[in-house]
Amino acid sequence: MRQGLLVKLKRIEKEYKTIEFAEMLGISREYLRLIENGKAKNPSVDLMKKMSEVLETPVLELFFS
Repeated sequence: MRQGLLVKLKRIEKEYKTIEFAEMLGISREYLRLIENGKAKNPSVDLMKKMSEVLETPVLELFFS
């Protein structure tokens, strides 16, 4: 699965809107869009951990599967 696509699918599954999820993470909606589309390379470890916690999904599954 394309990197970032799982983040988007999990976000939708949790019923978070893009802007809402971006605000929870402390990033812009545009940067979240780039992550979800696989165009943002190398998000910080802290950001990956935060996404993992909010989406209740292991970092390895979200970003490295």
